[in-house]
Amino acid sequence: MKLAKHKDFESFLADISPTEQIICLRLRELISTHFPELREKFGYGVPYYHLNTRVCFLYPASLPYSGIETGVSFGLTRGHLLSNEQGLLHMENRKEVGYVFLQRESDIHEELLLEILHEAVLLDQEMAAQKKR
Repeated sequence: MKLAKHKDFESFLADISPTEQIICLRLRELISTHFPELREKFGYGVPYYHLNTRVCFLYPASLPYSGIETGVSFGLTRGHLLSNEQGLLHMENRKEVGYVFLQRESDIHEELLLEILHEAVLLDQEMAAQKKR
């Protein structure tokens, strides 16, 4: 199985299921509306959102190596450092990346996801500031 080679959001959307498209479009809208400072870049064929480093990404089940059978994994690259007070992040046996698994659009609990994302952005800013010192 080959890794997806998408370099833009349109080709990415064209390669995933309609349910995954709805979830990814909604997450992308949340990110761009509430965190316009995050830049979208593609890596491993999926959209990553960067500030100083990679903060989060979207990984649909339709793509190779997703590790899930349906839905979309909303990944947080430093999940291991987040509080997970919301109880949505799953670490399983991973050391760093935490995931929120979304099967359908109704699984998107905006307020809770925005809390997690806000914490991830603050963490990215703090780590960048520490590096500069």
